[in-house]
Amino acid sequence: MFKKILRMLFIVSFCSIIGIPLITTNFQQDKVSESENRKLTAMPKLHNDDGSLNENFTSDLESWINDNIGLRSQMVISNAKIQFYGFNVLANNSDMLLGPNQELNYATNDIIADYQHEDLKTQDKLNQIASSYQRVSDYLEQRGIQFYYFQCWDKQSIYPEYFPKTVKQFGDVSKTDQIIATLKTRTTVDVISSKELLIDAKKEYDTYSVWGDPTHWTQRGAYLGYRMLMEEINAKNQNKYKILSANDYNIEITDQGYTVFGGIHKKDMLEDFEVKDPQAYLSDEEPRFLSEWANKSRTIYYNDKVDNNDTLLILGDSYFDNFLYDDFAESFHRVVFIWGDYAEKLEQLVDYYQPSIVINENAERCDRTEVMISASYKLSE
Repeated sequence: MFKKILRMLFIVSFCSIIGIPLITTNFQQDKVSESENRKLTAMPKLHNDDGSLNENFTSDLESWINDNIGLRSQMVISNAKIQFYGFNVLANNSDMLLGPNQELNYATNDIIADYQHEDLKTQDKLNQIASSYQRVSDYLEQRGIQFYYFQCWDKQSIYPEYFPKTVKQFGDVSKTDQIIATLKTRTTVDVISSKELLIDAKKEYDTYSVWGDPTHWTQRGAYLGYRMLMEEINAKNQNKYKILSANDYNIEITDQGYTVFGGIHKKDMLEDFEVKDPQAYLSDEEPRFLSEWANKSRTIYYNDKVDNNDTLLILGDSYFDNFLYDDFAESFHRVVFIWGDYAEKLEQLVDYYQPSIVINENAERCDRTEVMISASYKLSE
């Protein structure tokens, strides 16, 4: 009798294991997996749109089953949590790595090589970079335009203690350290590097997050970088421009922690800055020669309330685009932000916008020195 009961329990369990996933299979088209933040594979068709037989039907069906079989989402989440809490890793083999205390890090192969100082520049290349930036600076100076180079740093350079201990560094100098030192000693370019400022400020503030956006500074870190740059500009311009103080913002503490693969979320309570009384407004202006960038790589702000008629032109990336160009807009009549590798269009941009100041901003992980070298040769033609 006992053996019969065991057999029945085994059969019921076996049928449940097979049957429940089949019964709960997803048949909804275009369903999005919340745990993976992606669209699941659509049900395959036996025939193509032109009526021909779908020769990939078998493999398409396998992909559909793998994506839509019942209980898959729960198993994905469970596996992710086991990997995270049990082994301190993320389960989806992404570019995110966890630090010693589960700090979230952005760590592509290039970033790891940069962190380990395996991609250092040769002296000849550093000389070429210096000459190119000097040529750009001289060109702008001849046109009465001030030029500033602003270096943003990625999280691992400010908080190396958050990076995985298994990744070893060799030497104390990185590729970006080399570039900054070369520009400061070999050129007359106004070079502004926020590295020491952000490292020192982390005694009091979170300049980069523990579990928030691992690819940028925090809003506090951005504000410190903004003040550093604006104070340098004002030092060259008899304090001509308004600089926003902390009192000019509404600052609230909000949870800015990321939710990663498997629905894992850790709170990260960080400062959220919002200008109290913004005077600048966004323009929908589309210059002719930049029409292909519309609403993607170009942003323009106007401010009719400032006591200057100056244009600030920024060639930068997401460190400024996601955080700061609207802050600069409170200080200048016009702020033009161009995102990406468009330094080669510098002469066109200068001719069109007639800026008073040009800022070249670069993230540490985005080495755009080759673009600037190419741009400098175009200026000398």
